[in-house]
Amino acid sequence: MLKKSIITLMLISTFASSSLFAKNAQLLSLAAQQVKLTKKISHAYQSKASSASILSSIKTLEMGQIKLKKQAKHTSEIKNLLVYLNICVKELKALVRKPYSRENAQKVVDYGVSISEGSRYIAKS
Repeated sequence: MLKKSIITLMLISTFASSSLFAKNAQLLSLAAQQVKLTKKISHAYQSKASSASILSSIKTLEMGQIKLKKQAKHTSEIKNLLVYLNICVKELKALVRKPYSRENAQKVVDYGVSISEGSRYIAKS
């Protein structure tokens, strides 16, 4: 009886650990996608690509933020960071609709860095 209980507890522990590992791997993969997208957006804006292609990438970035929000731990710190990241995405979206300037290009890079670092932080938390 005791032996069965111990085996059962070991199996449950193993399953819980693998489930947690899979969730962390998904979050890390999602954060990596967000980083790639922000780099793509920054490069496209600096290359003066069409705003339609940039906005398409931003739409994908927004969908990633939604997934990140669903999968992340919901501590008050993470919730505040998610709010900040959503503001960054909205500002980025508004900014790429403006005519190109060096100042705007730097802001696009800055927002991209904030989104990338925030996404990585959430994935590692």
